[in-house]
Amino acid sequence: MADMAKEIVRAVCPDCWTEGCGLNGIFGTCADGLEVVNPILESFAGAIWCLGSPLAFPFIFCFSPDPHTYESSGYEISALQVPVRRPISCCAYMICLPCGQWHLRRQVLGGDMTKYKLWQGYHDGPHCCARQCPSAPITIEAGTYGEQDCPDFFLCLEVWILGGFWSSCCAFEVSRRVLREERGLNTDPTEARQDKCIGFFGNIMHHCFQAGMCCCLTSCCVMICAPDSEEAQECGGEAGRAARSCCRIAHTIWRGIMFTRVITTGCFSAQMLHEVNTPWDGRPKGRDPVAPKSMQMQDRG
Repeated sequence: MADMAKEIVRAVCPDCWTEGCGLNGIFGTCADGLEVVNPILESFAGAIWCLGSPLAFPFIFCFSPDPHTYESSGYEISALQVPVRRPISCCAYMICLPCGQWHLRRQVLGGDMTKYKLWQGYHDGPHCCARQCPSAPITIEAGTYGEQDCPDFFLCLEVWILGGFWSSCCAFEVSRRVLREERGLNTDPTEARQDKCIGFFGNIMHHCFQAGMCCCLTSCCVMICAPDSEEAQECGGEAGRAARSCCRIAHTIWRGIMFTRVITTGCFSAQMLHEVNTPWDGRPKGRDPVAPKSMQMQDRG
């Protein structure tokens, strides 16, 4: 395909264009600069392999949970206690997320599936194209799809398919929100750490991917538009090499985020199961988190 595009450019465009439009010096300088940067990018992409494995999970502890504490969360056991107190449940929820989330929703609803609605109504409203055009797909209206006739089937669809790749995570977030609102619970400190960690590395991932796409498009345009310029071809080749490194870094971080989500979802799910099985007096269990003294002093200042 690229060779065909080059042949079309040679046939249509004048020689000055295909030979680089007098910009060969600039192309050569860019190629030299990228030739210096690329080994660094490639070494870095290889060095962060641990971020694309379960070893990425401990990085959440680099982030502060403030102002959330175990006492303010209201849960019977903290997420850090779950692997010791409920190890089997924790592992089971991690090994098969969809099946685990199907079981967890049933437990959160107290086994009464007449309470079930698609995403419990939390995702109702316009999505995708419907946000711009009300008549376009997709607008979700929980309770209007016949969930009451076959709630277990619809719950299976919810945890496996309807949320796309993130179906199980969406189902988990809904179950956690239902339990949190029902019992007046607040954010667990490990949950706060996870959100901050994923937000931080997710932002880096997006920037790396955007840089990779920019380098890739630049490489294609330069190599196709100046097929007879040696400097342009070298510049395009180095830009493509940089694009691959950036995308590799982004993919590694994405895998790390996935592993972290799986591990924390398993722990939080087991924490919720323990909470559901604990007698409750009907009063809100959580309390408003108290800001650290340093933050309080800044606010007063």
